[in-house]
Amino acid sequence: MSYRRIRRTAARGTGARGARALATGCVLAALGLAAGPAPGALAAPAERVPTAVAAPAPDATAHTVTLVTGERVTLGADGSVVVAPRPGAEADYVTRRLDNDVFVIPLTALPYLGRTLDPALFNVSALAEAGATTTPVRVEAKAGATAPRSGPAFGAALAKQVGAEAAEGSVGDRPLFGGVTSVVPAVATAGGRAAARPAARADHARADHSVADQTVKVTVLGTDGKPLPGTTPFALANVDDATRYREPSLEAVDGEAKAEVPAGRYSAMVSAPTFDGAGESTGVRMATAEFTVPDGAAGTDVVLDLRKATERVTFSTPRPAEEHQLILHYLRDDTKGEVAVNGGVGVSSGAPVYVQPSSRPVTTGDLRFNVYTHRKAPADAATPYSYDLKLANPAGVIAKNQHYKVTGRQLATVRTNYHSDTPGRAQEVARLMYLPYESSGEALSEQFKTPARRIEYVGGSAGASYHDWLKAGERRFVSEKQTLRPGRTTTVDWLRGPLAPGFTEPARGAAEDETWYCAACRKGDALTFSPATVMDSAGHHALAFPSDITSSHFAVVSGDTTLYEGDGVSGGVLTVPPGKAPYTMVYDQTRTNGEFHQSLTTHTEWTFSSGHSGAQTVPDNWTCVSEAGEYDGPAECSALPVVVPHYRLDAALDGTSPAGDDHLVVGFGHAPGAAAAPAVTRARVEVSFDGGERWTAAAVTALGKGRFRADWTTPAAAAGRDASLRVTGTDAAGNSVTQTVKSAFTVSATRD
Repeated sequence: MSYRRIRRTAARGTGARGARALATGCVLAALGLAAGPAPGALAAPAERVPTAVAAPAPDATAHTVTLVTGERVTLGADGSVVVAPRPGAEADYVTRRLDNDVFVIPLTALPYLGRTLDPALFNVSALAEAGATTTPVRVEAKAGATAPRSGPAFGAALAKQVGAEAAEGSVGDRPLFGGVTSVVPAVATAGGRAAARPAARADHARADHSVADQTVKVTVLGTDGKPLPGTTPFALANVDDATRYREPSLEAVDGEAKAEVPAGRYSAMVSAPTFDGAGESTGVRMATAEFTVPDGAAGTDVVLDLRKATERVTFSTPRPAEEHQLILHYLRDDTKGEVAVNGGVGVSSGAPVYVQPSSRPVTTGDLRFNVYTHRKAPADAATPYSYDLKLANPAGVIAKNQHYKVTGRQLATVRTNYHSDTPGRAQEVARLMYLPYESSGEALSEQFKTPARRIEYVGGSAGASYHDWLKAGERRFVSEKQTLRPGRTTTVDWLRGPLAPGFTEPARGAAEDETWYCAACRKGDALTFSPATVMDSAGHHALAFPSDITSSHFAVVSGDTTLYEGDGVSGGVLTVPPGKAPYTMVYDQTRTNGEFHQSLTTHTEWTFSSGHSGAQTVPDNWTCVSEAGEYDGPAECSALPVVVPHYRLDAALDGTSPAGDDHLVVGFGHAPGAAAAPAVTRARVEVSFDGGERWTAAAVTALGKGRFRADWTTPAAAAGRDASLRVTGTDAAGNSVTQTVKSAFTVSATRD
């Protein structure tokens, strides 16, 4: 897998929500690019040749890499990051962002950054680009010295050294591990020779330092008023025009640094930790400076004074809650609205975090500062609950009061059910929250055992939105981004079965300025059909990587002609004749996953009619694949009338349902974007208790608006077995879907 941007012709700016619609659950859009057929390779002998190509993947796949220090970082297409700590430790880190490069740097690595530890070790964007899932390293050392293995062992040894040095009053001055002088990434090898480390990507203009002819001396003072010992990274940028000078990680050695810059107005920011004897953070301070570099000056002196970081970030909530994580986001823009400094701090250890309040609003460019916290109920709470809060400071300043008091009127209540067909399955959850000016988010994951229920309170400043991320075993699932609605109570089910292929949909109230990539559309004579490969009953879908799909087969049939047939793909783009014709899409999927035992095998057939699309029926913020195989705007794009089932199975959190009377409610709709879709008027539901050898038709009752209730009696002899489902829905125009899910639920002797 490679983490990359895609070609676009007339598509509008990508949002996290829309980007996932086509690729994150689509094997063809990702896996098929490596293993699938080449464009045009599927030509069939016909007067006008239908051709199928792998759909160009939106920059929407997520990639997970384990840092050299053992933290596990999942990077989303929009630059969002979810950080999981190394085993037995907290996840305390700083982020640095430069154009499309995202650095996640553990606090214990900061004192050695740029000296012993190469910053490229923590460039998760470049590591993902190179396809790395771990961080192999090249080590230089004095005779007899060695470095621990990259990963948790390296992180634990680094924390031990940080603690020992902190106890002596200076961190970062010595070689690591008794003689290691250099650690750099070696992301690939060829013939035993380490390949060059990945370079920072340059999708945006880099700062032009060719006119840097003015000297700036930066002094970083510690809380004792003396130059801070060791190595301290800090950010410096021109806020008249960030392309003139922008560096996210300059290094102050023993509190001093010099830089050659063009004349102009500047902003600087530093985040510096302190440590205890175990290498754990005992506090983090963020200090800033705004200053001008005159043209022709002999030199400009600037002080980043950590003593000015006097305001501790604290919270109060309606119910008692303990801080599990705290994330600060500091965003400084230049006069053109381009990012000059973009960074933050994430802390899960509960260590105090202090910031320097503004003496006055910035007058050049803009400043945005916000805080995010995830807080948990006390261990003795009768029902577990949590708070996720994303709160903005006034534009242009870091507020003098950093205590955030949250009231019930600011909160939405989410009653969340975490389903698990494997008792005691370890899962992680994270909530990424966004303010209107943010294009990416950050979160620290929380680990827990499932199945489980809890209440989640979500609050934020005006315009806040969020989407959720769940890791079950090694699989990652996401929701679509949704707008925060204070005062509203909702119920959300995660991984409620059956898990089956389907089509993601925009969340209700989703922003209209975010691009949605159509997964079932026709643009001219380019027919795109690319379902999400694994979805739960609430519409959460699996990210494409890592994939547990061990075999799949996709076929496209029109009448008696098979237009395409192939393995290892789930859909794609097919160029077809312009005349209206019937089409059947058939997708078989088998997953191998020891963390799940239900819904691992599915068979789905979608049947619909389609002809040349010369009109637009999808919204203006949608983009569709053209016959050239590229994402293009919505012109001449219409959604296909593909019928989609939505399940509501009456099973417990552990995926079991007792013998005796049972039922399923299934609602049928159409793939997103279908204009004036005909009503689904017929449904059939069948149940099998012997792996699909024999099927029993359920009694089906129409409930209206495409919803049907199916009732059946589960025999007592089926207790302890898995039951399979086969569901068919047909609309008034004859479009239909038939979906078979083996082991959709397990029969228990009695209901808990």
